[in-house]
Amino acid sequence: MKSHLYGFASGVLAILLCSGCAHYSVDLNLTEGNFRSKGKTIAVISGTKEQQNVELAKLIGDSLRKNSRYQVVSPAQVSQSLDLYPQTIKGPYKSAYFFIDTDWALGDRKKISDIQSRLGVDYLFVIWAPIAVQQRGSDISSVPSVAQLFERPNTKEVAEMTLIVTVGDDGNLYLKEGIDEAARQLAEKTNMAIAAKK
Repeated sequence: MKSHLYGFASGVLAILLCSGCAHYSVDLNLTEGNFRSKGKTIAVISGTKEQQNVELAKLIGDSLRKNSRYQVVSPAQVSQSLDLYPQTIKGPYKSAYFFIDTDWALGDRKKISDIQSRLGVDYLFVIWAPIAVQQRGSDISSVPSVAQLFERPNTKEVAEMTLIVTVGDDGNLYLKEGIDEAARQLAEKTNMAIAAKK
């Protein structure tokens, strides 16, 4: 039931984005309310080989590097540590056509655990953006995605995120806003935000 509600909500958000009613949507939820980060290193990786997915992971990592206390592994370091990157990792969804039918219980945890071990990071943020929905008569697209945050040593899932960003507007302003919001929520909800200056 929960996965169908997520799928329905993602579908509605995609329709709103395509009709110009919204520019992005970000919703990150911790799996446990009393979560406290136990480390600082994190890698943000793409869960598919799709170019928009690889770029999305890179941009979120860049924003997280600037706006959090996380020590973010660079895409070059990820490529050096893994035999193949990007690669396809089975994600937490049943299907992805016009929207993502989310099921957080799905996904290749064994592969994710192996990747996290190879990277040697405290946290692994895997994002799946397998589709892009183009607005009719426009070069602008909405890119729905889902992501999970995993913690070492046993690849425990600590957060789930649904995200829809807009790509192709003038200067990709809406994309930047959505990326920064995703990084902000990830940093704040895991208590790794940079303290506000007084």
